Amino acid sequence: MRHVLFVNAPDHGHVNPTLAVVGELVSRGWRVSYAVGEDFVPQVRAAGAEPVVLPGVRDPGPPPEDLMAGVEMYHRDAEAALPVLAAACDDEPPDVVAYDFVAFAGKILACERGLPMVQLSPTHALFPGWERVAFGVDTLAELPVYQRFQRFLDSRGLGCTVEEFQAVTDPKVVFVPREIQMSPELLGPEHTFAGPALRAPEGGWRPPSDRPVLLVSLGSCFTDQPEFFRTCADVAAGLGWHTVMAIGRHIDPAELGPVPDHVEIAPMVPQLDVLAAASAFVTHAGMGSLLESLYHGVPMVAVPQMAEQRLNAARLAELGLGVTLDRADVTAQALHNAVLEVTSDSRIGANVREMSGIVRGYGGAAAAADVIEKAAVREGAAL
Repeated sequence: MRHVLFVNAPDHGHVNPTLAVVGELVSRGWRVSYAVGEDFVPQVRAAGAEPVVLPGVRDPGPPPEDLMAGVEMYHRDAEAALPVLAAACDDEPPDVVAYDFVAFAGKILACERGLPMVQLSPTHALFPGWERVAFGVDTLAELPVYQRFQRFLDSRGLGCTVEEFQAVTDPKVVFVPREIQMSPELLGPEHTFAGPALRAPEGGWRPPSDRPVLLVSLGSCFTDQPEFFRTCADVAAGLGWHTVMAIGRHIDPAELGPVPDHVEIAPMVPQLDVLAAASAFVTHAGMGSLLESLYHGVPMVAVPQMAEQRLNAARLAELGLGVTLDRADVTAQALHNAVLEVTSDSRIGANVREMSGIVRGYGGAAAAADVIEKAAVREGAAL
């Protein structure tokens, strides 16, 4: 039986886009192992994969908002993961390694063992010169966090610079449509734009009335913001819309005070089900949420919380798919006006409908699985 090892970062925005790909490969007769943090074991098992549990080395709480600190966190993830991955491969070597673009341990393992590999990008793929956009430097070697990572690569005996390590032209699956990707013209032919591989909707939620539906969510990491959700509850009361708020696990709903009957509050909600009925989405602009919203043709009010989300929100506004509010500027009036703007502006509506058709036209999980299968063909070995 053909065997693929997925290696991923323990974050919803990185794991969720791959689960449908796991299911697709399993349906094609593959054995799938999936290396990720313990919190994601139920999800990968449900998708049909065998978990390889990676050690948890992160500090409790949300991930860093600063991009540089986030990169260092992923480097440390890789250092802790490699011994576990090595042991798993000693037991049964995979035919191919599919690694998230920040799950550096998967790429290091494949390089060390001469295994075919496929990079998975749940957000914008890294394009030549991205370091100048992200950090304002000409080479990564100028940055202390990458100097440290260079020493780690040297300790593994890879014999390459950080730039060379990142520039390897292994096949790359991008879960973002080309139309949304930043600077797609700079990416080489090794990139396959598969588009989103969406999770299956849960199918249990239906709007309880004929009111317009507003979804509010800041994702899974930056939810400990009771004042933001109180503001959203005030907006919901003023709009009169049926409003669904995913407030995360840190906030007691009682902290928000009394809310109207047409406001649902829960730690997590069936997002795809709600989006299927929604008229607008107040979102942190994580790429997964952004693509799910576009798939369902829902305009967005973006309130980004960290560097990558600010980039996504800027792209959303550039493409005319919604509006962006700085989180420091969020008031009930500003949010109320923004929701009405994205749902009444005919230009935004037309742009969202057009992009929804584009997003739905991509190959998703099947296209990603095709790339992984093709990469697994090695010299002297056939599928």
